[in-house]
Amino acid sequence: MTRHRIMIEKWKYDEAGQDVKRSTSRDPNEISAPLEHLEELKKSDYKISDHLSGIYGWQVLLNTGGKVGRLKDFLFDRNHKRIRYLVVTLEKGRNTKENKNILIPVGKAEINQQPEKIIIQKEITSEELLNLPEFTNVKSLAIEDEKETVRAFAGSSTKEIPYTEENFYDREEFREENFFGDLHDKG
Repeated sequence: MTRHRIMIEKWKYDEAGQDVKRSTSRDPNEISAPLEHLEELKKSDYKISDHLSGIYGWQVLLNTGGKVGRLKDFLFDRNHKRIRYLVVTLEKGRNTKENKNILIPVGKAEINQQPEKIIIQKEITSEELLNLPEFTNVKSLAIEDEKETVRAFAGSSTKEIPYTEENFYDREEFREENFFGDLHDKG
């Protein structure tokens, strides 16, 4: 298995030049506990690689060409230095009365540079996207929200999804290579 370059980079350090370490007090068995290993990239000490820094605001489309919304941010796993989700704003007027942020697993979307857009790589309808849990911030995100999102993208045959931080992301839905394609090895 080929290792790919990480698409996020550490860019802030504490006063001594050391990576800032954060402790977690979350009980991993508590379903409503905040997922402290996930972080919003724009609000973190990390950034997307320079060659992708203009990706924020790109249009997100269904694989049928239907418009979904715009890329707002990424959620990344600070423990493993991996992007896990795209934070996408469903635009007001597209079957919704207000803007709504949802999560799309990184492995279920793909960058298309010409023209600059992101394509969801799964047969999913606008209505199914509207029914996904709303994402407001990491502190409000629960394990059940993640599981519900993955079920929507994994297919109807997936009933129960076991959750442990060690293996939950070892799924096709979270393969960064699917999203970044050839860009993954640049930097």
